[in-house]
Amino acid sequence: MTQVKICGLTRTDDVRLACDLGASFVGFVFAAGSARRVSLAAARALAEAVSPGVARVGVFVNEDYSMISDAVRQARLDLAQIHRPLREEDLRQIPVPVVAVTKVGEATEKPPDPELLGRCRAILFDTAGGESHGGTGRHFDWNLVPSGDVRIPVFLAGGLDPENVGEAIRRLRPSAVDVSTGVEQSPGAKDARKLAHFFEAVRQADGLAS
Repeated sequence: MTQVKICGLTRTDDVRLACDLGASFVGFVFAAGSARRVSLAAARALAEAVSPGVARVGVFVNEDYSMISDAVRQARLDLAQIHRPLREEDLRQIPVPVVAVTKVGEATEKPPDPELLGRCRAILFDTAGGESHGGTGRHFDWNLVPSGDVRIPVFLAGGLDPENVGEAIRRLRPSAVDVSTGVEQSPGAKDARKLAHFFEAVRQADGLAS
């Protein structure tokens, strides 16, 4: 099955439900200015609700290395998703594997240098514009994703929801799909019915693709 990342989680019940439904990754946003931002104390509680085998991902933009290290330690993060141009220093200073991010759309960013990218856990393609840490609720032209040139796992984000995720999987065959806004009642509060429909749509798309 295509792996699923549920991002922007702020409630322990939502974390548990995402894990029960089959999430491979759960995301906690630490980026300043996000409506889904969680404190370190809240992240510790959320981390306790994560099922064994599900990876905890911290989402950062301009946070410094000290803050990122604190979040990694306190929330027991497995990965750090970095929404800024990737630097050599990021890979040296961040104590867990990195998910690089490239924004796609009217102002498509250039992917990181191949040597740096090859040392990352994955690359996530997200919608350009809006919040710098994602969560725009808008999808981009999937034809712009240079997935054939990428040698590490590709995560697809940007406006995914239960209605369009199946098409995205069939067209791009990403390693993982990443959703936040598309399964919410309000920022940070997930909708149980939408979550269930999202996972079902992923399963159906995988069946059609096999």
